[in-house]
Amino acid sequence: MKSLYECYSRLLIDNHISDRKPEYMSRFDPREYARMVRLAGVESSMVYACDHNGNCYYPTRTGHMHGGLRGRDIFGETVELLGQSGIVPVAYYTVIYHNESALSHPEWRMRDSHGAEREGRYRFSCPNHPGYRKFCLEQLDEILRYPLGGIFIDMTFWPLVCCCDACRAAYGKPIPEVIDWNDPEWVDFQRFREHSLAEFACQLTTHVKALHPELPATCQFSPVLHGWRFGLSSELAAANDYSSGDFYGGKLQQRFAAKVFAAYSHQTPYEFMTSRCVTLYDHTSTKSDEELYLHAVTTLLNGGAYFFIDAINSDGTLEETFYRRLRGIVHKLEPFREVIARHRPHLSAETGIYFSLESNINTATNGVPLRDLNQSGGNMNRHNCIVTDETLGFGEILNRMHIPYKVLNECTGDFSGLKTIIIPYAAYMSEAEAERLREFVRNGGMLLATGPTSLYDRNGHSTGDFQLADVFGVDYSGQNSDRVNYLKTADGIFSGYAPSPLVTARSGTDVHGFAVLPDFPPGDPDAYASIHSDPPGVRTDYAGLTENRFGQGTCFYLYSALATERHYSQQSLLRKLLERCAPVFVTASRNLPESAELTLLESEDRRTLLLGIVNYQEELPNIPLIDVEFTVRLPVSPVRIVRASDGREIPTDYRNGELTLSLERLDHAELFILNQ
Repeated sequence: MKSLYECYSRLLIDNHISDRKPEYMSRFDPREYARMVRLAGVESSMVYACDHNGNCYYPTRTGHMHGGLRGRDIFGETVELLGQSGIVPVAYYTVIYHNESALSHPEWRMRDSHGAEREGRYRFSCPNHPGYRKFCLEQLDEILRYPLGGIFIDMTFWPLVCCCDACRAAYGKPIPEVIDWNDPEWVDFQRFREHSLAEFACQLTTHVKALHPELPATCQFSPVLHGWRFGLSSELAAANDYSSGDFYGGKLQQRFAAKVFAAYSHQTPYEFMTSRCVTLYDHTSTKSDEELYLHAVTTLLNGGAYFFIDAINSDGTLEETFYRRLRGIVHKLEPFREVIARHRPHLSAETGIYFSLESNINTATNGVPLRDLNQSGGNMNRHNCIVTDETLGFGEILNRMHIPYKVLNECTGDFSGLKTIIIPYAAYMSEAEAERLREFVRNGGMLLATGPTSLYDRNGHSTGDFQLADVFGVDYSGQNSDRVNYLKTADGIFSGYAPSPLVTARSGTDVHGFAVLPDFPPGDPDAYASIHSDPPGVRTDYAGLTENRFGQGTCFYLYSALATERHYSQQSLLRKLLERCAPVFVTASRNLPESAELTLLESEDRRTLLLGIVNYQEELPNIPLIDVEFTVRLPVSPVRIVRASDGREIPTDYRNGELTLSLERLDHAELFILNQ
C-alpha cells in the first residue's frame, strides 16, 4: 500500500448519523463502502471512527458505540477492505465537538463568561480539562490499533471564548471582561487561548507518533481564515504533518486558502476538502460535475491533493449514481494528478502576501463586553476579520493581473526569490519578523504595507510607533480614524471602512495621498452631512499613501484597508499601485480573461517548472476560451515543453527571457510541463 503522501486523489464519506432510531446506520455495508470508493477511482479514503455525536463505529471501552451497528465493528472492517484494495485508509476522529463526552461529563463542558453552555445540537468539551484530554488519548489508543495509513483529527478550534473553570485555572488570572485589541491584557488572554489549543493538538498528534512514528497525522486547520475567535496559530500548524480542512467560500477563497495551506504545510501535499453538496448543512443539493472538477483542478494546479466529501444516508447506504459521476470527474483529472504527483511541486512566485494569523482580528469588537460578544457561526460560516478580508482582496487583484503569488507567514524565514511582499494589516509582529522584513527591503526588496502593520509586538505591547517606521517612512500619530475614512490622491477619493492609524510622513518620504475624514462621527444620529452616508470632509495633513526608499529597496505604505472593499473604485487604485510594486509575469496576452488563474510551481527536484491555467468563471457552465495566447517571464529557458492534458510535446518559443504559449481552446484547465 502506498503512503498517504503519494495520494493526490482523496475522499471522505461524511457520517454524523445519530442512533435516535434503530434503523439508523443499520444497512451500512463495509463491502459496499469499499466498492463505492473503488468505483470513484480515488487513492485514499477517510473512514469515521467517531463522529460529532460521540458515536464510535467500532467496539469501544471508553465511549459510546453507535446503537444501529448492534456491536459490529464497521470501522475495522472498512479499513481492512480498503487496505486490501490498495486504497489508503485514513481514520477520522473528532474532538471538542463531541456530544457524548459533554453530556456524560458536565464538568468537561465549555462555558461562556456567564457560565452558560452553547445551546443547540452541538455540545462542546473543553480541551483544557485534564479529564477530557485523558479521554481523547484513550480513544486514540483504541483507534490506532487498526491498520491505518493516516489519521485526521477534526474540530481543533475554539467554537466559543471558553471561560469554564478549567480555562480559568489554566489561565491563572482573571479573564478580561472587555475585548480591547489595544490592551495587552486582552491580547495576553488571546495568546493563552491560542497556546492552550495548540498544546492540546500537539498532545494528540505526539501521542499518535509515540505509537506509530511514521503515521501521517493532522488536525483541522480550515478556521485559519476565520479569525481570532477560533484560536488557530502557527503553533497549532506545527502539530500537523500537513495542512487539511474544508472550505465553503467559493473560487476566490479557494485560490487563496490553497496558498495558505501550502505555506503552513510541513509535508507535501496539503489537502483541500470540497463537499459534494453546497454545504455540509445541505444533504442533497449536489454541485455540478463542472463545479466539482474546477474545485479539484484548482487544488492540483496549486500543488495540493484534491479531496471530495460525500454524505452517507441515515440508514448507512450510499448513492451509487454519485460515485459513477465522481469516477468521470476523477478520470478527467487524472492527467493533471499524475503530473503533480510525479513532481511533488511547491508554489513558485516573485510576489508574496504576508498572512498574519495573530493579527486576524475584528476591530469592531473593541469595547464589547465579553458577555455581549456574538459567538454564533462555526467554521463553515463567513466571519469579518480584517486580515483575511484584505489578503483576499489583494489576492483577487493579483489573480486578475495574472501574477502568481504565494503566502508567507510569521514562520517564513527565507524570502529568497521574492521581489515584492504585501503585508495587509499585520498589527502584531515579533521583533524577529520585523527585522527579517527590514532586511528584505534593505537588500532591494519592494514592500507594500497597510494599516497598523508592526504597531504592536505579538503580545500587544507598543512603543507608540511602528516597529517598521524607518522602513515605512512614516510615524504613528497616536490617533486613529473612525470606521469611515477616505484616501485622497491625484486619481480621486477612495473610501475605506475600518479604523485606521493616522500617520505623519518623515522627511524624504514621498506623499502620494492624504487622509480625509468625515465632518462628523460616522453614524451620529443628529450631526451629519448626508443622511445616507458619511461623505469626506476636509483633507487632513495626515499621510495616506507614501513611498519611501530604504536601503536598496522601496516601501509603499497605505493607511487604510482599501483592499477589503472589492469594488471597481478601490481595486482600480490598488491595481495601479501593484503595477508599480509587483513584478510583471504576463507581458502580453490574447483572449486571456481576468477570471483565469495562472499558477507556477517548481518540482521537488527543482528541475521542472509547471505552469498551470484554470478557466474558472463566476457563472457556470464555463464559456470556453478560444485562440488563447500569452507570454510569460521565466528565469530559465525550457528545453522541452509537454502539455499535460494529452502528453503532447509542443514547440518552444522562448526569446529574451520570455515564453509564449498558445491554446486553440481551453474549457477548464491546462498544465504545461517545462523541463529545464
